[in-house]
Amino acid sequence: MSTMNFRNRLFSLLAEELGSYIPQFKPYTLDYQMVVYASRDLETWLKVKLDTEDARTVYRKIEEYFRRDPVDLKASVNFWAGMWLKKWQERVRVLSTKFDMPKDYMENIRMARKVYQHMDYKLDLKSMAVRKLIKHGEICMIEFIAENLIVEEIAKRIRKTSKDLNIVAIDPLKIYNALSARISRLPKEKGPLVYLNIRPNVFQ
Repeated sequence: MSTMNFRNRLFSLLAEELGSYIPQFKPYTLDYQMVVYASRDLETWLKVKLDTEDARTVYRKIEEYFRRDPVDLKASVNFWAGMWLKKWQERVRVLSTKFDMPKDYMENIRMARKVYQHMDYKLDLKSMAVRKLIKHGEICMIEFIAENLIVEEIAKRIRKTSKDLNIVAIDPLKIYNALSARISRLPKEKGPLVYLNIRPNVFQ
């Protein structure tokens, strides 16, 4: 079976298992986006656990597992889906209206995102943050959270430099050290880390 075909098969299995936890779940309606998020997180989680950046390697190994023991794979996906939903409820807030934040804060975040998009080693930094998050038990919206935390750290440095991007010195190693400390504290923090502006009846 090709990588794409088995990815689709795993996607369908994940949708089925999510449906076993959520009453009236309809994966091929507006609830589809939830399956997309979960599917991306599952692939990211598997890459870290299998220590590979190659999606083809991930799906080849999962297909081999499926051929050996499809019942056990289904049970494993069901267990993972349950953990993911628990983290979704903990880390994600779904908003029906725009989330208003102080203008100064939003301006800092906007500038920080601009710096992040052009910084050296940003992909390496994000990858390290993702691995650290997974190590500490985060499995839902992992890449979103990693980027948000990186941007927040950059924003802190912008506030200390009078918002002049020309003098903002971003050292990826220092950013990661700060991130590492923050991520290590996350298991003790139960609040949301991701805010989504979508229809409230879709994911609640």
